[in-house]
Amino acid sequence: MTPPAAPTEATPQVPPTQLGASPCACKHTRYSLPTASPLLEITPHPPNGFPVPQICDPVTEGLDETLLTAWMNKPGPKAWVRPWRAKFEHDAEATWSKLRTLIQRVVGKDASTNLVISTPQQDSTFTTERNPPPWHFLISGLSQEATTFLVNLQVISTPDITVFTLPFVQPTPTFLCTLENFTLPDSPESNAIVADVVRHAMQSDDIIPEFIRGLDSNPDVLPTLINSIHVTSIRIANNVARKQMLWNVYCSYTPTFLTLEKHFLWRCLIRNLRFRSEDHGMGAVRFGEKQFRCMGCKSLDHPTGLCPFPAIPGWLGPKPQLVASLPAKLTSTPKPTRGRNSTRGGRGAPRGRLARGGPRY
Repeated sequence: MTPPAAPTEATPQVPPTQLGASPCACKHTRYSLPTASPLLEITPHPPNGFPVPQICDPVTEGLDETLLTAWMNKPGPKAWVRPWRAKFEHDAEATWSKLRTLIQRVVGKDASTNLVISTPQQDSTFTTERNPPPWHFLISGLSQEATTFLVNLQVISTPDITVFTLPFVQPTPTFLCTLENFTLPDSPESNAIVADVVRHAMQSDDIIPEFIRGLDSNPDVLPTLINSIHVTSIRIANNVARKQMLWNVYCSYTPTFLTLEKHFLWRCLIRNLRFRSEDHGMGAVRFGEKQFRCMGCKSLDHPTGLCPFPAIPGWLGPKPQLVASLPAKLTSTPKPTRGRNSTRGGRGAPRGRLARGGPRY
């Protein structure tokens, strides 16, 4: 006799957070809305916090230099806001209008009386980005209390628009690089092996210790940085039939002397190391077109199809797009056609004159 099946546990439905009905609180700051705005449903703050997008470019990337100077000189508290799937738009009125409405409803009508959302303008630098920068709008005109509250929300996800908020002084990312080519399975033990390989490569290098000592002569700083290296694995689909193991490398320790500019230099030095293992091959850093760039959150440590945000309970933003986890250049091979310009089995070249307008597919 077949035993009765155990009852399946339903996935808990996380109700959205409502802003505007009462004083609002976030993880770090309690901020009372001066005037209750219409109820605004947003994705609730996860118990362990939102994932942090690893933005390894300046938030001002692609921004017109004259405009950047003017923004830097703006008085009062400032913050950045980046829409989901951000891209530079010559006509940003629709996006700007949604941002303004959202922020007014989040901080309250009275607190946003002097709100200014400055629209980015692009410089003349050529870029190969599919959705080119600048991606960030500048928020100003709010009180320090309201600005801090907005920044501490980190992510504001609604059915109408999803945005990321950042402090004006850009946080330093923890992501360093993505490695491939190790002959290892997906396991915590493999992550530890790769982390040891990275630490050994850093210790064996001549330039990295000199670079760190030039910033801080304390002999304990470099060992602390090296010991803060940790690795997580990620599996991607190169094509329909083959999956590949990759390893993301992070450093959880960010000393105060390692400013954003210095961090980018240090990251560049690490990405040029040789990651040799006695038993598991030579790890290689994914550069250029192999470098991930999530279209949604702009993080460099995962492809779009593996973005963690749409999997958050109560997520109100766009749903995941699994096809985007495949490489951009992956396309299906045209099937050989029968008829005048086809070849048997799809091999070789057709004999005789091509059809008008060239070959058909």
